[in-house]
Amino acid sequence: MGTDGTRRTGTVWPRKVGSTRRGARRLIGLAAVAALLVGPLAACSESGPGSASGGSGGSKLGKTETFKLGVSLALNNTDFWTSYIGYQKQYAKQYHAKLIGPLVNNNDSGKQISDIRTLISEGAQALIVNPVDSAAIKPALDYAKSKGIPVVSVDVAPTAGDTYMIVRADNELYGTESCEYIGKHATSGTVAELQGDLSSLNGRDRSTAFEKCMASKFPKLKVAKYPTKWDASTATTAAATAMSSHKDLVGIYTQWSGPVPGIIQAEKSAGKYKPVGKPGHIIMVSNDGVPFEMKDIRDGVLDATVSQPATLYAKYAVSYSRDALMGKKYAKGQQAASGAGPLVTVGSNLEDPIKAPLVTSQNVDDPSLWGNQAATK
Repeated sequence: MGTDGTRRTGTVWPRKVGSTRRGARRLIGLAAVAALLVGPLAACSESGPGSASGGSGGSKLGKTETFKLGVSLALNNTDFWTSYIGYQKQYAKQYHAKLIGPLVNNNDSGKQISDIRTLISEGAQALIVNPVDSAAIKPALDYAKSKGIPVVSVDVAPTAGDTYMIVRADNELYGTESCEYIGKHATSGTVAELQGDLSSLNGRDRSTAFEKCMASKFPKLKVAKYPTKWDASTATTAAATAMSSHKDLVGIYTQWSGPVPGIIQAEKSAGKYKPVGKPGHIIMVSNDGVPFEMKDIRDGVLDATVSQPATLYAKYAVSYSRDALMGKKYAKGQQAASGAGPLVTVGSNLEDPIKAPLVTSQNVDDPSLWGNQAATK
């Protein structure tokens, strides 16, 4: 095979009698030398589970050299993702990255695979990918790997395929903290769980942890599950259905911030809206920590949210992309760049476990919360 993948056809010369053994010995000798040379090189460049490297083991980039960074996102129409995109531009300048994209697929995993090929064809040297589907992203990750393009997965972890790093908070903790807040403020009744997309690891982690916590710690609370696939209108309709179907509805857990305004309006339309702390109030906990959630908590409209820091997601997605091209290696148990703790693994890939605190009326004014910082800009 040639270097371009095509077969080379040459002239076939007749062999001299008696030359076969000498030729064979010569080929064996050359093969042995080649094995000695290739063996150490392969050992140096190999990366096993729980490790991350730039792919070649050496730096592909100078310290201040600009690199092309391709970005593939599932959505750009929520407060969280519009904030993320703004922060990503900010950190791209800091880390000398020229952004290509983001290409947004609107939760279409097939389009995401096509978008990633497009980003690579446009010269992306590294990729930030927010997977639509944790398993369906594998062909795109395999393609990037075949081209020597390192990938940083942000917000959602893949369950198949290789990445340099995953930048993501502990989504099981989202579900557990949301459960515990509701469980401590309600004694019995029904809680509506507005699930994200269960094809994403985030949706599965939040749902599994929430349901497990409810069953083990608060057995007097019944969970009514409503799949939404991260669609705000679907979630709003589901909340309205829960209000009419369950006369004992005491809580709503929405796994992201998008549906919150619609749910509040649905409560008012049904004559069920009561401020936080008032008799008849339906407890609501969301996940994201966007500016309007901060305001809603202050105003007594929303009980709590988990602050998923868009600013830190953007910063470390970009910085890890640069690390990959610089040839920097990380290993499980090593201190995460974000300072959140030791690096962990999701499958065979490393993850920086970004901290995502629960926000209530007790800490909503904390200036370190990204939703408060974004609200002042």
